Amino acid sequence: METSDIQDASARIQIKGRSARWHDMPALLRDKARVHGPRILTVIDGRPLAYNELDRLSDLVAGHLHALGVREGACVASLMFNCVEQVLGWFGTNKLGAVWAPLNASLTGDDLIYTLRDTGAKVLIVDAENAGKVASLPAEMLSGLTVFVGPPAQPAAPIRSFQDLLKPTTPPPRPELRPGSPALILYSGGTTGMPKGVVMPHFAFICAGYRYGEVLQTTPEDCHYTTLPMFHGSGTQFGIIGPMLNDMTSVMDRRFSVSSYWERVRQAGATIVDPIGTMMTVLTQAPESPNDRNHKVRISTGVNGQVPEWVPARFIERFGIQVVDIYGSTESGGAMLVSNQLGSQVEGAVGHPNGWSQIAILDANDNPVPPGVVGEIGMRPTVPFSFMLGYHNNPAKSVEAWRNLWLHTGDLGRVDEAGNLFFVGRQVHWLRRRGENISAYEIEDIVSRHPGVEECIAVGVPAELGEEDVKIFVIARDPTLSHSEIIDWCMSKMAAFKVPRYVAFVDDFPRSATKREVERNKVKAMQIPDAWDREVHMGRLSTQSRGN
Repeated sequence: METSDIQDASARIQIKGRSARWHDMPALLRDKARVHGPRILTVIDGRPLAYNELDRLSDLVAGHLHALGVREGACVASLMFNCVEQVLGWFGTNKLGAVWAPLNASLTGDDLIYTLRDTGAKVLIVDAENAGKVASLPAEMLSGLTVFVGPPAQPAAPIRSFQDLLKPTTPPPRPELRPGSPALILYSGGTTGMPKGVVMPHFAFICAGYRYGEVLQTTPEDCHYTTLPMFHGSGTQFGIIGPMLNDMTSVMDRRFSVSSYWERVRQAGATIVDPIGTMMTVLTQAPESPNDRNHKVRISTGVNGQVPEWVPARFIERFGIQVVDIYGSTESGGAMLVSNQLGSQVEGAVGHPNGWSQIAILDANDNPVPPGVVGEIGMRPTVPFSFMLGYHNNPAKSVEAWRNLWLHTGDLGRVDEAGNLFFVGRQVHWLRRRGENISAYEIEDIVSRHPGVEECIAVGVPAELGEEDVKIFVIARDPTLSHSEIIDWCMSKMAAFKVPRYVAFVDDFPRSATKREVERNKVKAMQIPDAWDREVHMGRLSTQSRGN
């Protein structure tokens, strides 16, 4: 076993009193590839990928990226739904000590331009579905960008084939990676402004892999089926790192489909699933079938703070699957930082930190409040390099998020006397729709740029399936402005999941008497009986819609 890959025991970080075996993801992969060889690690969109194949092919990707000038600390971006090329690009990038930035594959227009520019990436890897978006990028961006597209697309200049990255090449140098070396930038919706890039260190993913095995009580015989995207922390951790660290197999599909979900679970032979949030709701609402319990699944994760209260119990009863509630955020290292582990579930709670972090419920001045009192959830790591390093290109927001040495989550909650966390909701400027975090300020900025709009306020309103739908209140500058015109504007400038569902025209907003600031809670409570519903008038948007 090479000491360059498996760090000396005296230098290893302690996780709850035990030495971590790996400090970075390339070391984890190389070790597992030596042990498991041709065993299948994952099947992504129908394509199997073995442990040693991922190691070998990502070495080739690393060599070609190095030849293009990618060095330690540089960034490589992707715009892809789940596919094998996504994983190869990720590990190839990390093997150079470079940083992988998987962008939300639904981004388009202003969203895409802003986020890609923020990464500073000089290399972009896209899938066939997203290749058409490259032509819409500004010329000044394209002039300094090398773009690769994965199969089955036939590349046309200036886009190159991803297969070029898999040709024989000179092995690149291996940098000395440290636990705190930056590994990924994951873009997360925030409370203000455009999305922020959360810089995650290598060791945060190692910790996530350990938590995964601990919470789900895994064995090497387990198989995890997921449709969570790898441009989110949960997709990378549930689909790849968790199974890899725990000697398992995963099956990852490109998208979630309620109609084919259980058939795919059966085909995969899955023992672990993760239908979080609204996914669990729609599965529970689907027509019953004699095959509802015809599966091998023994456990499911649950992120149930914003689904109807009856959903988790109905899911458990109908499908015969144990559910462990979990809580976490990208900034705090991803999934399962808090969990209701089997045998210790507390009804209504999302769980306990189980030694992975400290939790405090904070008032407006960051004073901890007593048990039972609602406040903002604050967290501190108890394991080094298990939380984010900070926000990319945004030191002011990093300092703000970490003020008074607490990571401020923007979530509201309470704890009981035993330290169990109860998730209450999200602060007013942060919406969550179908698993995506959305900044109300981002919606407002885009809508307010329409020449016919004077002012806009965006809020979240309860959705039928759980979580929220986006509703905007608009003061019009142009009296002829129509609801559909606003939606068309939004569809051309933001991802489909951000496009408002409800539009209401108003004369003014409730404002404070002193500063005349908009009182958002009062806006959210405003009852507009004739609010225009996009889904009624225009139908549901999909990732194939304009603004996809």
